[in-house]
Amino acid sequence: MIKSTCLLGLLMSSVLLLSACEKNNNSQDEPKPVPVEPGEDIDPETPTTYQKDEEGFYILEENYFSYSEDSGDTKTKNEVVIPKNAEEVTKYNQLRMYIGDKQVPVYNVKTNMSQSWTPDAANRQNNSYATFGLKGKVTVKLQASFAFLNQIAIRPSNKQVPYEVDNARRVLSFTISDIGQYTIEMRSGRTLHLFVEDPTIMDNSNSSVIYFEPGVHKHSNDSRINSGNTINLYSNQKVYLAPGAFVYGKFIANSASNIQIYGPGYVDGSIFERDANKGSVLVPIEFNYCSNITLKDFACVDPAGWCFNMYFCNGVTIDNVKVISSRSNGDGISIQSCQNVNVTNSFLRTWDDSLVVKNYPQWSDRNNEGTTRSIHFSNCLIWTDLAQSMEIGYECVGQVMDDITFDNIVVLHNYHKAIFSIHNGNNANITNVKFTNITVEDASTGKGDGNKYLVDFKNVFSSTWSTNHKTTSLGSVNGVTVSNVLVKDGIYNPVILVEGTLENRSDYPREGHYVSNVTFNDFYLYDKVITKTNCNYQTNQYTNNINFTSSGNPITGATYTPKDVNGYGNNIIFK
Repeated sequence: MIKSTCLLGLLMSSVLLLSACEKNNNSQDEPKPVPVEPGEDIDPETPTTYQKDEEGFYILEENYFSYSEDSGDTKTKNEVVIPKNAEEVTKYNQLRMYIGDKQVPVYNVKTNMSQSWTPDAANRQNNSYATFGLKGKVTVKLQASFAFLNQIAIRPSNKQVPYEVDNARRVLSFTISDIGQYTIEMRSGRTLHLFVEDPTIMDNSNSSVIYFEPGVHKHSNDSRINSGNTINLYSNQKVYLAPGAFVYGKFIANSASNIQIYGPGYVDGSIFERDANKGSVLVPIEFNYCSNITLKDFACVDPAGWCFNMYFCNGVTIDNVKVISSRSNGDGISIQSCQNVNVTNSFLRTWDDSLVVKNYPQWSDRNNEGTTRSIHFSNCLIWTDLAQSMEIGYECVGQVMDDITFDNIVVLHNYHKAIFSIHNGNNANITNVKFTNITVEDASTGKGDGNKYLVDFKNVFSSTWSTNHKTTSLGSVNGVTVSNVLVKDGIYNPVILVEGTLENRSDYPREGHYVSNVTFNDFYLYDKVITKTNCNYQTNQYTNNINFTSSGNPITGATYTPKDVNGYGNNIIFK
């Protein structure tokens, strides 16, 4: 924010005077200009004579966003699908988005940049998200009602999205050449979360599915949503969420199999209360004792608690889902006592753990402890505003937690606690864990009430979490590989912590519980490959065989292969 001075006030007055005197050929048809207020977000280095409309956007030239086909361009036309605008859903009032002469709906979503947990998560801010389908490449124009001040980042950075800023018009232009998820990050925490989809998933209105058409679906207008704001699913059902569909409620299935929820619509939790003091919660996606489950392509925004809750399930595919959470216990994808789970190509911005694996007992029979096996996360983007990015634990009730992998992951931001974490607070023997091919763009851990851990591997009893579901003896952590990790930026000297513990509780044998056979291989932190002696490595006597190694090969982190769009021209087919 620029402080007012006499000189600045004079400059602003001059700009206003010029704007008021500027002749506009369409002045009778255009909205009345909004005057510049003292202390407004302005860029003093880019004076402008554009007037503002009633929403604070500059009134640009009449044909600025026009589109006409180039008849001389013989290359393949780009295909764009823009979802139908949901009139009842709150729009984000600081951005407008255009592809050619078509406006793409930009919706409002709450995010939370506070790094201190509160039960009601009161300190949230408005941000935005949008979806369109694309085959080929396309230039997107993003008009803002604020000055960019050259504070732009488009992530993930390995996609190298080209962009230009027209500061005089407050327009950011960037070219998207592949499907996937992107964050367009601007000053003061403003972010557009952009979900670019394969056009082939944008239409599935056949009669064999439970079809949620574009528009708003609530208990008040959709009989499929019961009075508890719940859609109950049963074996062999398919649900399709159309582009522009907003479902306000939760999907739940118990002891069912062969269920699919898919399509690029939205599950929106914004109308539901979440307050940990009151116990108010509404988890939007919940599957218990289920098998052969497929969840793909849709987005969950502002869930009132956890987002994806898988409990005692076997055979789960989660692909191309998107999560933006900002309220207490806003975990992204939580896998509890499950087997054979694959999570791929997904985006998570969360106000609690992003990807998390736990082991629980059955609620109906606490003696029946969980088994976790073959849980694989790959090709995901993570933004963790609070807690951990990739977490195993603390609740680990049940001896088997085996074959858990995180591969080809990009952590866009992590502000609070560890990015790589294993917390065994119960009796599990956690084995065969791999964190491989990871890029961390911003390791700003330790803000608020967090800690400055980059890695946090512990085998330890927790008075908060270890008795939450069942009190047990302690187990072990044995066999962890952290390999090909590229940490680009973050805090100075973050902690690499590996610790076991001595059992001190009188009900259990007084013996050590170890973290063993951990290898950090090709782990590049800012400007060096880490070793035990050149990083902030902390440990204790209850560890065995902790190794830091280097293969000598290039350290790439997560990799991305650009899509070949050379055969596409500049013409667009809007479908």
